[in-house]
Amino acid sequence: MTASSSARAALATLPTTFLDPGSVTFVDGDANWPAELERVLRSRPRGILLVHPAPVDFKIVDNLPPVVVDSPWAKNPAINNAFKRSTSRIECRVLAHPDADLATELLHQVMLIRAAVAPMTTLDVQHVSDHALYATGRTEAEVTVDLSIVRTSGLPASATLRQLTPDGSVELVLPSSETARPARLTTVGPDGAVLEPTQYESAHRASLRELHATGPAEALAELRRLQADVALTTAALGDHPAVQAPA
Repeated sequence: MTASSSARAALATLPTTFLDPGSVTFVDGDANWPAELERVLRSRPRGILLVHPAPVDFKIVDNLPPVVVDSPWAKNPAINNAFKRSTSRIECRVLAHPDADLATELLHQVMLIRAAVAPMTTLDVQHVSDHALYATGRTEAEVTVDLSIVRTSGLPASATLRQLTPDGSVELVLPSSETARPARLTTVGPDGAVLEPTQYESAHRASLRELHATGPAEALAELRRLQADVALTTAALGDHPAVQAPA
């Protein structure tokens, strides 16, 4: 099942008072998504869900309908207030499918850090191979971020955020929407490990709920955030011809 078809399936789980299925237009986030978005805008849709966009340049136009960017990790509601304690360093590890595009995976890590901690201001890709990528960067809040991506068929896709604290750690595991597993947030302190209450909602479903509440002004803000993260990601990949952003 593709990411877009998974998002369509999530639409069926929402109450009928939320969204009319016919009012939502889904745009697959492959390398041609800017042209497809421009095409669907001509039909004046009431709402657009941009599903897992690749890091390609795009222009923001005026008079947009509500638009929500459906990221596999950043839209998971479990990240809300997960990292409330101050920190100087955070680790983000993604396990991806063997055929996953590393540039796209890196973009969605940057989006995840924005949602969970703060927007990233610097990004430096330090190692690239056929199966892995490692990068470092910093956020607006002066937090150092370690980013790693491993392509593997041995485990389901997932993202893990880990923050070290003065007396322990906070770890958030975000499974892929392809699985039925919920996110898992664990806090470790002097009294041991505590598993926080589970939220049984996928990123797709949370994105659709957000679309229901999004107005035109918020749509522009959402795309501007994506534009900033795309620019940071593509600039970091510029010196690494083995991992170029999709053309």
